[in-house]
Amino acid sequence: MITSHTDGLSAIGDYQKNILSLPKLNEYQYENFMRMYLTEDNQYYYNLQSFSIYFLDELDTSAYYEIQLNKQMPWTSISYNEYRTIDLWWLIVLINKIYNPLEFPKAGTKLKILFPQYVRTVLTKLNNEL
Repeated sequence: MITSHTDGLSAIGDYQKNILSLPKLNEYQYENFMRMYLTEDNQYYYNLQSFSIYFLDELDTSAYYEIQLNKQMPWTSISYNEYRTIDLWWLIVLINKIYNPLEFPKAGTKLKILFPQYVRTVLTKLNNEL
């Protein structure tokens, strides 16, 4: 099961896809699942401290495979190597229960990678829960 959490913020914000004056995002981008808010000087922002997505249950072992890194790599590079897009870095981080995505995994780290055929299921579930 997947869930999102907004820590009690009011629902005055909207998703970027619903704000016509802003560009559309790639469907894989994490920002698609966060509300945007408007400052007094008409600047949009994401409140990163008030939002998170996480997997509540352990993944079924048939839904992922494992890789072992032979060198330290940024999450975006791992995403590109496995999914041919840098935009699914957040999915790798979530599946592996990484709490600090600013710290890159070191050589020798084993990571779970969701099979590509299940990525669409995760995105659909997240979009339906927004």
